[in-house]
Amino acid sequence: MKFLIMTLLMAVLTNLTPEVIHLNEFEDSNKAKAPKQANPFDDEKGTKAKCRTEFTFTRGEAPIRLPVTFKGREFFFMLDTGSSSTVFDVLFKHELGKPKSLVEVKTTSDSMVVQTFDALPAFVGPFSMQNCGEVTCLNLKMLTLIAGKEISGLIGMNFLRKHVLQIDFNNGRLILLKTLKEKNFDWGEEFTISFNSLGLPQIKGNVLGYIKTDFTIDTGSIATGTLDRRIFEEILSKENLITSETLASTASGLVKSKTARIDRLSIGSFEYQDLIFSEGDVNNLGLDFLSRHLITFDFPNNKIYLKEGKEFLKMDESDMSGLHLLRISNEIVVHSVDKGSPAAKAGIRAGDIILKVEGKNADEYEMWVLRRLLRFGDEYKITMTIKHGNDKQEIFFLLRKKI
Repeated sequence: MKFLIMTLLMAVLTNLTPEVIHLNEFEDSNKAKAPKQANPFDDEKGTKAKCRTEFTFTRGEAPIRLPVTFKGREFFFMLDTGSSSTVFDVLFKHELGKPKSLVEVKTTSDSMVVQTFDALPAFVGPFSMQNCGEVTCLNLKMLTLIAGKEISGLIGMNFLRKHVLQIDFNNGRLILLKTLKEKNFDWGEEFTISFNSLGLPQIKGNVLGYIKTDFTIDTGSIATGTLDRRIFEEILSKENLITSETLASTASGLVKSKTARIDRLSIGSFEYQDLIFSEGDVNNLGLDFLSRHLITFDFPNNKIYLKEGKEFLKMDESDMSGLHLLRISNEIVVHSVDKGSPAAKAGIRAGDIILKVEGKNADEYEMWVLRRLLRFGDEYKITMTIKHGNDKQEIFFLLRKKI
């Protein structure tokens, strides 16, 4: 049995020493709020399906984190349809007991062998995670540092497959149901989803009008998506596209991948233009793509519903600064800087601490807000105060659009 964890966030896992993470290290005002039991799925005609649990999240926030209750304490797990297994962080290792087996876990760039365990009696709203079968245990500290918020686990498909899930990005609302008896016609266009050999949901798409392929739907990836290397190279051989390189840190080291702006993607009657895809091992559609819609997953019935959201026509952009940032002990730390990028030319180096951005204390920014600012627009001026060793410097640079 193999479990696949293909979130782009997971691609930055490093081999860190396991340690217990305390909840008070991650205090913030934008936590997913506690479950509500009163609001129903309800269309204009009055068709109802009982809403079992509801969460709210900040519009634009990525990744999506949901509160999970274990032994009276609340932890935050990332919603990840791109992971076949539900994952518990190493802080739960002493609770998980004896391992059941060894399995291969794959990321976007490599693989590792990990132990599996019986799931703990933890709860997502009223739903027990023990019903998902075996789970894995990984060190998720790097995910926490990248997100700037606690990530104590991943809610994977072995839990989600039994549920109906609706994500309303316009209003920052997520609803989780056990079953759904009737379709709501206001949910948009219906698609049949298939599940690959690893149990991950897939939807059919058409790239550039001549490449028909399946895309894995991956809420654990914060990017628009990836195309497998064969398709990516086929497109480059036929289209005159500008490419750029991105850098990620993985369990096996630093990995570079190409990115390109793809002129056209179609899914059913939906048409998308100028989306940015990275080269990878698989085809997937991530959170930046999914957030263009109201999306309803009816996993038990192999259906997905898509409806245009407020950001359906948004322009897809990637980082324009060259900065790769982490939040460490509530400081914004430069993990690495792309060679020749605006940030590199301004003198920012790995290990520097960002003190202020645009006159605001850097530690007051949510990480996803800061990253959006750093792709705001070509030639937009960014001002920063940085700390390099014991020296403080005021700097500025102009964002540069790469593709």
